[in-house]
Amino acid sequence: MKEYNLYPVLESIKNDENIPEHLFEQMLNSYELNIEDFENKKEYPIDFSNLMVDKLFKKENKNFHTILSKESFVNLTNNDDDVPFLVYQPLNDHSRPYLGVGDILFSYRSGQFSDLDTALNTRGIYGLGIAMSNPMKFSNQYQGRDEYKDYGVIVFYPFKLQRHLSVRDIQLNPNTINLPPYNGNRNDSLQYIPNEKHYNKLLGMILYKNPHIRDFLEFMNIHIEESIIPDVLWNKYEKKENIENVNFDYKSAFKDWLKEQPEPEIKLKTQSNYISAINTLESTWNKHYDRKIDIWNNPYFVKNHISKDALFNDTYIKQLNDTQNRTHSSAINYYFEFLEYLQENQIKGINRIYFGAPGTGKSYNIEKFIKENGIANYNDKIDCPNVFRATLHPEFTYTDFVGQVMPVVTPINEDGSNTRIEYRFNPQVFTKALKFAIKHSNEPVFLILEEMSRSNVAAVFGDLFQLLDRDENGESEYRIDNLIISTEIFGGNSTKKIYLPNNFFIIGTVNTSDQNVFVMDTAFKRRFEFEYVDANDVAKDEKQAPLNNFTFHFSGDDDTVDVVFDWINLYRALNDFITNQEEQGLGLSEDKQLGQFFIKFRQNDDSYNYNQFSGKLLEYLWNDVQKVSYSNVSIFKQEISNFSTAYKAVRKGKNIFSHQFLEYLNESKDHNGR
Repeated sequence: MKEYNLYPVLESIKNDENIPEHLFEQMLNSYELNIEDFENKKEYPIDFSNLMVDKLFKKENKNFHTILSKESFVNLTNNDDDVPFLVYQPLNDHSRPYLGVGDILFSYRSGQFSDLDTALNTRGIYGLGIAMSNPMKFSNQYQGRDEYKDYGVIVFYPFKLQRHLSVRDIQLNPNTINLPPYNGNRNDSLQYIPNEKHYNKLLGMILYKNPHIRDFLEFMNIHIEESIIPDVLWNKYEKKENIENVNFDYKSAFKDWLKEQPEPEIKLKTQSNYISAINTLESTWNKHYDRKIDIWNNPYFVKNHISKDALFNDTYIKQLNDTQNRTHSSAINYYFEFLEYLQENQIKGINRIYFGAPGTGKSYNIEKFIKENGIANYNDKIDCPNVFRATLHPEFTYTDFVGQVMPVVTPINEDGSNTRIEYRFNPQVFTKALKFAIKHSNEPVFLILEEMSRSNVAAVFGDLFQLLDRDENGESEYRIDNLIISTEIFGGNSTKKIYLPNNFFIIGTVNTSDQNVFVMDTAFKRRFEFEYVDANDVAKDEKQAPLNNFTFHFSGDDDTVDVVFDWINLYRALNDFITNQEEQGLGLSEDKQLGQFFIKFRQNDDSYNYNQFSGKLLEYLWNDVQKVSYSNVSIFKQEISNFSTAYKAVRKGKNIFSHQFLEYLNESKDHNGR
């Protein structure tokens, strides 16, 4: 923050077609700078920026204002759109004297909405801007009362809000309910806020919903505490989310698709005609038939169960088409072509289980799968909001997976002196992941379930088992009623059925050598794709070098040379030796094999790596492999009759392997060229 580089912002302002050069110079004059200063500082932009930062961010005695607009400020909370500044006009003459560089402007979205509840939850503050210029006169076009249209201000947005502060939030706080313009008494385009208590409350509430901005506020010499809306008030107004904002918006997507069509270009008026034609087609069909259709919300029902031919040949729609210059037939053709395009390009969620021997890289394969299916920079070590993970175990239950209703102590009054016990649903990993997937329908969402065979998965999934059947688009074939989950996802006392959307992936792992595990029934297993992770497949980096490799060196006996081998050669030789059904091997099944990541090595830490050999690897080979074999051959030398002897030998750097196994190891070296 000490070196906040404003020079790129200034460059974009200078190049903006809405800001003539003389206005850019006028803005620089606010900082006692001129255009020559700007041009001469290109090589040292930080020095130039520091001159502005002190005045822009560090200004004392800031004034606070609210920018009102019927335009949408949603892009100020959208990470996909970079909006470092906006030019705002008009500027009322009675607000102008209070505005100056470094003042804070609350960017407030107004507008008309279909119902009060939507309006209260949608209107509100979507951004915190800083006045980058004093009021500037853009032109001399107007006289008298209209002169305010000549003035404007450049507003800089140094950060994005993650959650907007709605009118509902503001009105539920008794300290802000009468704050203009939220009480509806003013309609000024820039409303000066003279009451310090009011804007401090607003900032505190914004901070509560956006804790990531605290450092910015401190940097701007704004020191406030989070202001929490009392639960006793908030609970009276449960926020109901509009399902149209949750599900994929097929109408908007169709509009965008029409705009992108190559030659011949579809004119804007024709695009609108197609939308209207589809609306009319739907109402005409539903007027005459009991089997209703919902083209915008359930288009694949129309595609898969009604068909394009049925629409083309329907008597009522043909009459409609003949009276409208065949607009409806063109709209149908384009719409079904659009659905085909979506099917080819949309995310198609699956249920998959990776299974194999211990250390084969099942989790590595999951990370690779996530990268290949929408999150290219995914890393297991870095939190990703689209990835949810749980490890199952014998005590893992449905409530651990879905959630449960729990008692919560809540304050009755604002100071918390009186409390009461309420029961609220506490969602767990499945519900959280499903809610995120439904809200972010254009993004892939992954629920990873490690060690699935260690729990009773039929009991863990319970009624959710029915959701695992997926259609050709990756969505649940069947939906179920689950009031608690539905209410958590859709708000209110929702009665909507729940389902797995097509952007929701369930990925599990099963270790084939685990003992005393639960058995998955056939009905459960058939709802998952099973992908075997071969113990002998070697994972490699970008340069085709094996991952997780280490070279061991053990001294031989008097009659043998030293034994030197790479881990890659060792584990593959062990796998061959373990499964060889003839007299040269142990004759065990593949579930006794081990994988490339059975041991995870550290770079430049030989002591740790040898300890992994003497502890983890040796214990597994002795107790889980050699002990269960009835073969006459052994992994270990004949004179090693107990684990203690083997362990002490390894700790002394002595070879413990038999001549029979060393032959396998040498063959593996020859095969891999090592």
